[in-house]
Amino acid sequence: MIIDQRENFRIYTPLGSRIAAGLAYLNGLSPEDFGEQTVELEGRDLYAMFQTYTTEGDSGRFYEAHERYIDIQCILVGSETIRVANIAPLEVQAPYDSERDVAFYHLAPGTDVILHAGDFAILYPHEGHLPKLPTAEPATVKKVVVKVRI
Repeated sequence: MIIDQRENFRIYTPLGSRIAAGLAYLNGLSPEDFGEQTVELEGRDLYAMFQTYTTEGDSGRFYEAHERYIDIQCILVGSETIRVANIAPLEVQAPYDSERDVAFYHLAPGTDVILHAGDFAILYPHEGHLPKLPTAEPATVKKVVVKVRI
């Protein structure tokens, strides 16, 4: 997991051209650009999903993890907590679905990371994540998730 601010995106160019392109795209966005949409940057190898939601508690929810994509999750408006845990010791709730590129895992202790507007997190396939958690109380968040094919 990597946590940083969009303005530092150039530091991460050694991680690969797709990650670099995804971070550069996020750095160029402003809240005024936001619209509920999916934008293909390099077809299905690199695309951005724009999301608006209200943060919520963890009751009845599960960690998610992906095999074919790295997530770059970037907050444009608001703030949220993302809980992250290594999936190796976690109990599977729903096995990997290759069509949706997702598996779900039962909650266990993890690391809570707070992201504010302008922050991003890079989440790798071994990192189960539970986004949309509130930082203090439920709040509206506008976020862009860039999916980077491995």
